[in-house]
Amino acid sequence: MLYIVTKLLTEEQTKTFSLIGASEDKQRAAAIAAEVYKEYNKNASFQNIEMITEWLATRHSYSFRKDKDHRLQLAITELNGEVMPENKQVIFSAQAEEEELMRRVSQALFEGKHTAERGGTVHSCPIDQK
Repeated sequence: MLYIVTKLLTEEQTKTFSLIGASEDKQRAAAIAAEVYKEYNKNASFQNIEMITEWLATRHSYSFRKDKDHRLQLAITELNGEVMPENKQVIFSAQAEEEELMRRVSQALFEGKHTAERGGTVHSCPIDQK
């Protein structure tokens, strides 16, 4: 069995997908991924890195968000020299990020219109429903 270590780094508007390495040992693959985390989060404690290494070895993925614009996602994919089943082919999905973005856009639009209408005059361009 071969374990492939990948990362998805989101920094503001840019997203970078990288192949970090591969190992025939699951624990070694988890250690490789934990090293990437350690470089990304310089304030991580030894216990935190040990916990993340164990998490990666068992769950094969980990996500760390510094703030709303910076996120590190690590994944370990098992390969057995054959085509992966369809349910294991997706390494990272941006669906959750898109849903969060749409929620925030909707909230900002609602709050903006609500604030603009508070003074009695409408400063926004409301949609007329005829």
